[in-house]
Amino acid sequence: MRTPPLILIVEDNPESLDILRARLTAHNYEVITAPDGEAGLTMAREREPDLILLDIMMPKMDGIDVCRHIRADPSLQFMPIIMVTAKTDSKDIIAGLEAGGDEYLTKPVDQSALVARVKSMLRIKKLHDTVLDQSAKLKGQLETATKIQSLFWPKIPQLKAGSHLWAVSIPASYVGGDLYDVIPLPDDSMLAYVADVCGKGVPAALIMAALSTKIRSEALLQSEVNKLLETINQTMFSLISEEVLFATICLARYWPSSGKMEYTVGGHLQPLWIDENGLRNFPELKGLSLGIKEQVHYEKKEILLSPGESIIFFTDGIVEARNENSELFGNDRLAELIEQTNGPPWGKGLLDLINNWQGNTAASDDLTILEIWRDKR
Repeated sequence: MRTPPLILIVEDNPESLDILRARLTAHNYEVITAPDGEAGLTMAREREPDLILLDIMMPKMDGIDVCRHIRADPSLQFMPIIMVTAKTDSKDIIAGLEAGGDEYLTKPVDQSALVARVKSMLRIKKLHDTVLDQSAKLKGQLETATKIQSLFWPKIPQLKAGSHLWAVSIPASYVGGDLYDVIPLPDDSMLAYVADVCGKGVPAALIMAALSTKIRSEALLQSEVNKLLETINQTMFSLISEEVLFATICLARYWPSSGKMEYTVGGHLQPLWIDENGLRNFPELKGLSLGIKEQVHYEKKEILLSPGESIIFFTDGIVEARNENSELFGNDRLAELIEQTNGPPWGKGLLDLINNWQGNTAASDDLTILEIWRDKR
């Protein structure tokens, strides 16, 4: 809002206009005027005043129509409008308020009422402008945070022996709590995982960053995936247990040359194991989510990924995606996709299907997919 505030008076009666202008300039407001509705609408668009005093009964275009045009124009910022009328009929007052007026005054305008209403509306305008300014600053900070978070996504390595890897993570808002990583190990194996911090936004993103850092720092020190997860859990417990937060994870160690995979799970969705006949039964493991209990024992299992097969790790943003009718994508549609499409790979097709399913509906949760597959012989 300007200093001093700029007030537009739209009034076709010269005497009334002079009185209003004199009273407002006496209180150190900057005043501009328009003699009819059309001129008032033009001036409102050109000058974007902080407040409008708008007479209802005017030639060319009455005050109610002016008010409707202003409120319907998305290019105009919020301008408080005080309707000024010589009529005391409640129907006229209601019509003005329904058209978008914020307050009203009746003629002859009482000076104390005029000043009080103007001050009240300008306080609202100042608060509105402050909120917009803070929102713009927050948006800029979140955009920066989004760029910083993107630095956590690893460069996808080129695997050997016909093995491949693809991954994507899409936050529901600017930043999110989903996480994936791929960490090459000295014996030509690699550590890969998908994790999901409960919650969204900045708090989840900060925990995600801490989780990523801890896993990378421990990955070269602990060769057993289940023991690695036990160490990670102890750190996460000390970090987030008092905040009543937790994280789920599915972590695997993969040898591209042989297709061998060791994996462990902490409260996370079971991966999809796909071969030429569709979905295979992935050996289920149970394990507590990270950060809930300090001392947790995690199990590990081993599978062999054969040529032409794929493993997909994912977060619940897949199955919980909603369309415009608030329908969940669900596990059944996920299975249908696998059964009705050819692969490997399947991950990119899954992402396209989810995007088409959501349409213009805003995502309600972060979404992450990581796929490992081997070429067919």
